[in-house]
Amino acid sequence: MKKNVLSLLLAGSLAVSMMAGCGGNDQKETAQTSADGSVELSIWVHETESSDEGKLYAKLIGEFNEKYAGQYHATLSQIARSGDAGGYDDKVNAAISNGGLPDVFTVDGVTVAQYADAGAIIPIDEYFTSEELSDFNPSIIQQGTYNGKLYTLGAMDSSVGIFYNKDMFEAAGITPATAENPWTLDELTEAAKKLTTDDCFGITMSLDAKDETVIYFFLPLIQSQGSSIVSEDGLKTEGYMNGEAAVNVLTWIKNMADNGYASATPAENSFELKQAAMALTGAWEPANLAKFPDVNWGLMPMAKYDSSSKAVSACGSWTFAVSGQCAEEKREGAAELVRFMTSTEAAAGMFAANSMPPSRQSAFSKIAEFGQEPLSVFQYQLTNTAQARPVSVNYAVASNQFATAVQNVLTGMDVKEALDQAVEQYNFQTDTE
Repeated sequence: MKKNVLSLLLAGSLAVSMMAGCGGNDQKETAQTSADGSVELSIWVHETESSDEGKLYAKLIGEFNEKYAGQYHATLSQIARSGDAGGYDDKVNAAISNGGLPDVFTVDGVTVAQYADAGAIIPIDEYFTSEELSDFNPSIIQQGTYNGKLYTLGAMDSSVGIFYNKDMFEAAGITPATAENPWTLDELTEAAKKLTTDDCFGITMSLDAKDETVIYFFLPLIQSQGSSIVSEDGLKTEGYMNGEAAVNVLTWIKNMADNGYASATPAENSFELKQAAMALTGAWEPANLAKFPDVNWGLMPMAKYDSSSKAVSACGSWTFAVSGQCAEEKREGAAELVRFMTSTEAAAGMFAANSMPPSRQSAFSKIAEFGQEPLSVFQYQLTNTAQARPVSVNYAVASNQFATAVQNVLTGMDVKEALDQAVEQYNFQTDTE
């Protein structure tokens, strides 16, 4: 079995990153101190001060420097994500390859395995007590753990649920599901059928997406059946991505589109414009719905596959990691910076900044909105049913091939054929045998 982890992650820019990431002392920083004797720490984040989230990062760094004056001093670089060479991901990847990573940087949760495997980030277990970690949503720990070691922690989380139009539900005589008792796919299908009219789909599910949205929305239905799209070691897709559970889910997606209960090419804001009675979407939706005050909406949990399946919901977002290029003598300070950036106060602040659920249980109690419906549904899911996406060095390829399979099915390809093709392409791109 062969793995070309670095090229999968960075499309070639990590070809020499193992030396830069963890083994090459010539690439590591040495500890620097300020005039007042404080250890200098550097941190990169993926949001600029043009966003409220970016403003929060700047505020937190200011508070960190004030709290640890004379001990640590952090310098923040805020780099926008973009498609050009100046984008955040490009800058991180170049720094991994050529040296120059900061001591701490933000990492998308789905890339933890790739960065850890490349030595670009280091385990942080030793710097946190079990009591501290127990306050984080269980899926945050799952997302940040690779080969039994914890590499990242986040301040925010995310979730996916079924938003519904209360007025349409009442008119159709439909009782919504509750957090503790989610619908099965059959129940969701029946409701969508009843709600579908000539000018309104029963549900919109972003079926035209060709990116991470696809796996984020539909992987929980595969996990609900006790399966995944990759093996437990994160390397094999044969029997998983084209297994019975995945076939079941894509068959359901196809039937929903074929029957007209969901659009394969949904209009933008179709739920908000009352062109769909339900919307399968994420924790960012309430901020969008605030622009449509005439929509009387509620929130139901993610459906489970059938009555014998377990409830599973999506989760995961951006995290903080200590760089593999961080000097040994600075790592305790870097971990302290991660601790500060993921504190209860920071996690609660994330909701005010970007409407995303917090990563910590203690932060939920500080946000009144999560103590009542509708957002209590997301708190329940993140506490009880959230399951992270696969922590796999080949995750990006698996996610892309799954999304491609869904599109192929929606344009007429047989479900099993589409998934078999996805596995074949995954094997080709990862050189996995």
